[in-house]
Amino acid sequence: MKFKHLFIALPLLSAVACSGGGKTRIQGSVAGEGEEVIISFLKPEGIKPVDTIALTDSKFSYTLERDSTANFVVVETSDDHYRVLTYIQPGENVEIEVTGEKGNREYTVSGSKESERILKINHIMRDAFDRVDELDSINRSAMDSTNFMEVRKKSDSIRNAVAMDTKQQLKDFVEEDPYSVPNLFVFAQIMGRTNIFTPQDDLEYFEKVLADLKEKHPDNEHVLNFEERMAQIRENAALSREMEKVRESLKPGNPVPNIEMTGPDGNMHSLADLKGKVVLVDFWAAWCRPCRAENPNLVRMYNEYKGKGFDVFSVSLDGLPQQPNPKEDWTKAISDDGLSWENHVSDLQGWNSAVVRQFGFTGIPFTVLVDRDGNIIATELRGPQLEAKLKEVLGS
Repeated sequence: MKFKHLFIALPLLSAVACSGGGKTRIQGSVAGEGEEVIISFLKPEGIKPVDTIALTDSKFSYTLERDSTANFVVVETSDDHYRVLTYIQPGENVEIEVTGEKGNREYTVSGSKESERILKINHIMRDAFDRVDELDSINRSAMDSTNFMEVRKKSDSIRNAVAMDTKQQLKDFVEEDPYSVPNLFVFAQIMGRTNIFTPQDDLEYFEKVLADLKEKHPDNEHVLNFEERMAQIRENAALSREMEKVRESLKPGNPVPNIEMTGPDGNMHSLADLKGKVVLVDFWAAWCRPCRAENPNLVRMYNEYKGKGFDVFSVSLDGLPQQPNPKEDWTKAISDDGLSWENHVSDLQGWNSAVVRQFGFTGIPFTVLVDRDGNIIATELRGPQLEAKLKEVLGS
């Protein structure tokens, strides 16, 4: 089997150890002027280099000893770091041939069924990327044309179809051998910036693949590693469902949840105390660049409408692990940005703040505009949209 580019990543979940005895050999040849190949095992915690083999007449040979526990083996060229991933069963003699020049490598593999299966995933993804590249080329060619938006809309539709087709091909690949540990690689495949399989859309499929692998490989360290990740995936999925329900409750006309937190001076502030005013609940942080960029607009609108009963209740998500002094960051940002309203609160817990689950948001800036009776007018208003709504509610 031949493959032009090694697209597949080397994720931590995608390796396996295999029990058994006997020596196993991996050998091959590398075109070009390189002098060595690097042999590594792929473990759950990452790639572990084990040896460097000199090329003799462009050829190499490496023997895995009887006590080797890692059977996913990475062969890497030392000159251009081109990687070939193999999955070697005890007793196999695997042959690899790397051809082509730097940046345009190909390889063939034989003597290992599972190594060829890994290569098949690469073929599926290469074909998908080639199709997407064609769409990108069409978009670039039409960028200055009058019908660019029409071309882009059509391309986006085709791109979605390619993603769905690729997902089905990967599912078909798994069904060919449900008990093959390289099946874990399908969950690492990305098209653009999006995983082809996501826990949000494919949780049942994640569970199915794990169940099959656990049946055949109950003690395999990499399957167990994936099982641990699945526990986190389930927790995240449950949290996502919870957050979605919360967001559904933030509909216009519904009462806004109350927030009671301390301010920079240690005094308690309550959103409920602002009933009688139109209030913007603004979730932000000193480290949030979009939030800071929006602050001048918010200051201007506050100054313009505060005399008509408008106020701001700012909730900071400072307190990230990488902030040595989050309170100092928070108070400095308030001062630097001229946020002169009275109500600034934070529990300095970052994304672990109780308000994240209370309001169900996953990114900031996030806003909730509240009427004089404490009911929600709208969410996620900023800039011109917020100003237009304030004019509507309070008058120009």
